[in-house]
Amino acid sequence: MLRHLKYACLALLMLTAFIRAALASDARCEPEKVATKYPAYADKVVKIAASPTQPPYASTDPKDPNRLIGLEVDMIEGAMKCAGLKYEFVKGAWAGLLQAMFSGSADVMIGQVNYRKDRAEKVDFVLYDRAGGTAVVQKGNPKKIVDAASLCGATGSATVGGSSALLIDRQSKACVARGKPEIDFHPATDADSAYRQVEGGRNDFAMDDAGSAAVRIVNDPGLELGFTISTDLVGGFVVAKGNSQILQVVSEGLEIQEKDGTLAALMKKYGLDPALLIPIEVRR
Repeated sequence: MLRHLKYACLALLMLTAFIRAALASDARCEPEKVATKYPAYADKVVKIAASPTQPPYASTDPKDPNRLIGLEVDMIEGAMKCAGLKYEFVKGAWAGLLQAMFSGSADVMIGQVNYRKDRAEKVDFVLYDRAGGTAVVQKGNPKKIVDAASLCGATGSATVGGSSALLIDRQSKACVARGKPEIDFHPATDADSAYRQVEGGRNDFAMDDAGSAAVRIVNDPGLELGFTISTDLVGGFVVAKGNSQILQVVSEGLEIQEKDGTLAALMKKYGLDPALLIPIEVRR
């Protein structure tokens, strides 16, 4: 009896995997079918929450202050156009936008949102890459921030509520566990604020996503790389909890870009290693 139940469960898992694979392989751009595929949004505008201070993921176009550019801007625009949906960007500070997503005020948010179980209770995720964290310091690295151990007792900043703040918290606890002083963490409303605190000498380092940090260092002669921490965090977009139609739009749109090589090409375009890509995954 138990053996038969075991085989039945195994067969069910295999069938589920087959159905998921079949559905994924059937994903295609059909903007002309928007009214039948996504009836709830056929006559609506999808609201996309985005912080304009997160290069290379999303930032203000220096040639047009009303336009956003970046890796995830290109990705989400591709998904929306593939589905035939109208959309608009709702701009603001990253932490505030995430709270807006929790309340359902926007349909989808871009900006390298890392998966956490507590967040998954309030939003659904479409994941596409693995994250790394970089400690950015003043030019010349006056406080000698060269590894995780050198963060102990230092003053640091990161966007409140983001993955970089979580990294600082983890490293601070590791310092205390080794009998070292904790990190003096000064939360920032966004990445720009965190970097200004380092440039102004108020903090010793700013922790940021590795891709974003690389762009900042190139464009700011007053900053340099301290070191990078590899993480087990995965990130991507978040969708308002229970919004199945937008979840389908985003996940299928990214699957199509994954299969035709667009995602890898976009990673290279914005200076990111395509090796950071993971198979598109929905997590609720």
